[in-house]
Amino acid sequence: MNKGTGRKGQIRTEPYYDQPFKQIMSDGTLASNILGEFVEELKGKDPEFILSCLDLTEEKKIRMRASESSSAVNGPIYRDLIFDLNIPGGKEKVRVIVNLEAQLDPDPGYPLEARAMYYLGRAISDQKADIGHDYSRLSKVYSIWLVMEPQKGMSNTITRYRMVGSYDDGFESTVGVRPCDYAEIIMVHLGKLGDKYHTTLGLLNTVFSNSIGKEERIRRLEEDYKIVLNTSIFDEVEELMVNLDEDYKRYMTRLGREEGLAEGLAKGESRGEAKERAVTVSILADKVIKDMERESLSFDASFDRTGFPEEYRKEVKAAVDSKAI
Repeated sequence: MNKGTGRKGQIRTEPYYDQPFKQIMSDGTLASNILGEFVEELKGKDPEFILSCLDLTEEKKIRMRASESSSAVNGPIYRDLIFDLNIPGGKEKVRVIVNLEAQLDPDPGYPLEARAMYYLGRAISDQKADIGHDYSRLSKVYSIWLVMEPQKGMSNTITRYRMVGSYDDGFESTVGVRPCDYAEIIMVHLGKLGDKYHTTLGLLNTVFSNSIGKEERIRRLEEDYKIVLNTSIFDEVEELMVNLDEDYKRYMTRLGREEGLAEGLAKGESRGEAKERAVTVSILADKVIKDMERESLSFDASFDRTGFPEEYRKEVKAAVDSKAI
C-alpha cells in the first residue's frame, strides 16, 4: 500500500519512526559504543573490538538479517533490526544474534516482555535451516528494547530476563546444572538528557533527546562520549524526533481519552462517552493505517495488533475506510 498523495484509493498516513530508527542504530560506530553494555559476550571490550565483530558495509552500516520472519502457521513478524555478531573466542568465533527494537508506548495492551519472548522464539526457530539437527550450533539471541516513553518510575532502568537452571528442592545432584543460555530479553527504559551521564544509558539519552538540536547533539556526543558520527545520522535523528513527537501526542491523547471514556461510562454520560469513543476510534484508525501501509498487512491483522477489544473493530474499520482518499 502506498502513501497517500491525495488520489482516490490511497490512504493518508502520519509519519512513523521505524525507518529513521533503523538508519540510526544500524550505524556501526554508534552500535559499537552501545552493545558492550548489553551483550554479555562483549563485556569489557572496547568499541574498536566490537566494531570488528560486526559485518559492515563500506559506509560502516551493519548488514542486517531479513527483518521479516515468516511462518506458514503463525504469519510474519517484522523486526526493526536483527543482525549477527561474530566474536573471537577459543578455536572458533562465537556467533550472537541481536534483535534491536524501538518502542514508544510502554503499555500497548499486552506485556512488552511477552512480545519480546515471542520475537526471541522466532529468531531461534529461524536458525533451523542453518543448523539442521545439530543444536549445538544454535546461536544465542538478544532481544533489546529501547522504550522511549517509560511508565512512571521506570526511567533510566535496564531490566534483564534470562533463563537460569536450578534443581528442585529435594531433587538435587552433585552434578552441576547445565547452562541453557540461548535467549535474553533486555528492556532499556530511557530518561532525559543528562541522566546517567557517561554511561551507555546516558549516551542513548543524548542520542534520542528531543530537547536539543543537531549541533548540540553533535557537540555532546563528541565531547562527552568521544563519538564522531557521519553527519547524515543526525538528520535521521531529527526526523525521528519529529515523528516521535507526533506519535507521542497520539499516545498521550489515547491514554487521556480512554480515561475520560471510562469516567464518562461510570457517570452514565452517554453524550461524553460517544465523543470520547470517537476520538479513540480515530486514533486507533491512524495506527492501523500506519501498520497496513508500512507492512502490507490486512486491516484485521493490523487491528489485532492494537490489543483493543473486538467491539471497536467495526468502528475502526469504518474510520479507516473514511480516511482513504
